[in-house]
Amino acid sequence: MPRKAVFLDRDGVINAYACDREFGTIDSPARPDDFALLPGAGEAVARLNHAGLLTIVVSNQPGVAKGRFSPALLDSITGRMKALIGDAGGKLDAVYYCPHHPEGAIDGYGRRCDCRKPNAGLFRQAAREWNIDLSRSYTVGDGVVDILAGRQAGTKTIFLSARKCYVCTELTRQNVWPDWVAGSLGEAAELIHNVEKNHDAHPNGNGATSPCVSEPGAAGYTTLYVHEAIEILKRMDQDAIERIADLLVALRSRGGRLFCLGVGGGAGHASHAVCDFRKIAQIEAYTPADNVSELSARVNDDGWDTAYANWLRGSRLNEKDMVFVFSVGGGDLARNISSNLVRALEYAKQAGATICGVVGRDGGYTARVADACVVVPVVNASTITPHTEAFQAVVWHLLVSHPKLKAAEMKWESTR
Repeated sequence: MPRKAVFLDRDGVINAYACDREFGTIDSPARPDDFALLPGAGEAVARLNHAGLLTIVVSNQPGVAKGRFSPALLDSITGRMKALIGDAGGKLDAVYYCPHHPEGAIDGYGRRCDCRKPNAGLFRQAAREWNIDLSRSYTVGDGVVDILAGRQAGTKTIFLSARKCYVCTELTRQNVWPDWVAGSLGEAAELIHNVEKNHDAHPNGNGATSPCVSEPGAAGYTTLYVHEAIEILKRMDQDAIERIADLLVALRSRGGRLFCLGVGGGAGHASHAVCDFRKIAQIEAYTPADNVSELSARVNDDGWDTAYANWLRGSRLNEKDMVFVFSVGGGDLARNISSNLVRALEYAKQAGATICGVVGRDGGYTARVADACVVVPVVNASTITPHTEAFQAVVWHLLVSHPKLKAAEMKWESTR
């Protein structure tokens, strides 16, 4: 008799995303030690096991095609996942990965395929090998591709993490919606339990017509934005912040200078940060944004691309100094984005200066060349800029108030 199964996406459903220090990104875990279960995930798998449902992971893992990790290392990560779930009393019946990607650089893996979600190849393979009735099975995922793949396979679908407005837009564009919405794998397991026991669990729980927690409008957006900020805080690379703090301590000890660079909102941050590093951390700090006459003259005479680099040259930047970047994209010459930051960092590398930064997206050129860099995690593609610029301020205020760096009392803390 055909069996029923629950198909689980892996990253963001079973485990948390990890900060990859080598690539400066928040992504799938690239080594076993980076793999950590989300709260309650192991227990949720155990509950699905006890319900008599096959529990099967179906996950895109393009890191193989992109050279982030080898198939053998992916197997080791899978072993750790199974062990951690086992410790919580659960068991995965099978794990199916798609290691391919159309732009992959590794021979044999850089191609289009039927197994990469939103295609349903992995689901059909599992159905053949485990005698699964897909129409009576479930797909649980936190991304649009999971819902599309589950629909294509003919399963019921449960979307996790409702607080992602950009997903609503994409689901609308694709004209596909999940059957239910849940906040975690534990909630999804509870929902599946109710459905299997014929309890009241209507599609699109709470009568919602989209995977949103609250109605559209100002209050709804505020709630979503706050929850995104909380998620970013959870994912922040605290080790990277500590490395920057240590580099700043070393900078001050050797009498080096701090040069803060940014464009647009980043320029405003640079100016404010210079004030705080000078006043609170007692580090000699400067930014080109504080002298509009010199900056505009350099832009007029030398050109925008080299304005910051020439300012650093005029400041006699050397190996004792540090350049600190505040940027959303981190600089990208190929797309002509913040090219002046790229040229400034190229000069800083030539001069032997230390490079740090707080950036967004994939970190761009800054993350690739920095001695230490915080990449603000992306939790919503529609709010990258406001969150990145907000958390840049959080990070530098953390740094200047850090016990390692704070050398002078702040006004309101000193007022009794």
